[in-house]
Amino acid sequence: MNIALATCRSKPALTPRDALLAAALERAGATVVAAPWDAIAPAADEQDLVCLRSTWDYHLRWPEFRRWAAGFGSGARLWNPAATVLWNADKRYLRDLADAGVALPRTHWFEPGERPEVDSTLREWGVPRGVLKPRVSATAFGTHVVAPGSELDEGDWAPLERWGSLLQAFVPEIESRGEISLIYLDEGYSHAVRKRPRAGDFRVQTDFGGTLEPLVPAAEVVAFGDRVLAAVRYPWLYARVDLVETERGPVLMELELIEPDLFLTPEAAALMARGLLSARASE
Repeated sequence: MNIALATCRSKPALTPRDALLAAALERAGATVVAAPWDAIAPAADEQDLVCLRSTWDYHLRWPEFRRWAAGFGSGARLWNPAATVLWNADKRYLRDLADAGVALPRTHWFEPGERPEVDSTLREWGVPRGVLKPRVSATAFGTHVVAPGSELDEGDWAPLERWGSLLQAFVPEIESRGEISLIYLDEGYSHAVRKRPRAGDFRVQTDFGGTLEPLVPAAEVVAFGDRVLAAVRYPWLYARVDLVETERGPVLMELELIEPDLFLTPEAAALMARGLLSARASE
């Protein structure tokens, strides 16, 4: 089997963790190449399977990426599949999960071109801070903590208005407890990490000084992740459930079905490789 691990133009090489996946696939007999996603033709025959990995720029090139992913159609060549990717790329997916009973921070969604009434919404919710982010975003791109009286400049509004936005109540526990990422591979729970923001920040990504550590999560935390994924009506092979533990229980921050970083270990990489190979073989 020929497998392409899709990266991006600015960072075409595999990350060290994705190199573990490539090695596991090769040990299983696959031929593996890494290539920017826009260098992989959906209709070409060079690869039996394409797996999204470090496609870091998809939110910056959203119309192009959307057309590219849709080009794979409904077959089993792209994983996660195109329908799953297109659903998950727009944070409106959170509304679907909330409708299915998944706990979220209080959230309002806004259409392209709309500017949220931040002050009135936060006062209505009775919270001092909120988080405003684009509906199509990654790695905290275009994300702002806002409070009554906050002002954004026109450059800040541009990504929020382009594809729509969402305003959420700020979850203060993220500052003290951090965020838990539950990793699911081959359609089952694999492992977890805890991510913490640096002092004075709310962003847990290492790009902004955040830290991470392996975690053995409580059973009720994994059960929450299971419920999140049970509410997904699209096929998936790999997933990352990002949550924060609060006084009222876990709340979902993001469900990542495109996310590049799955914090792979050698064991987890072998599990993901098995799932990829089985997915294509069962088509």
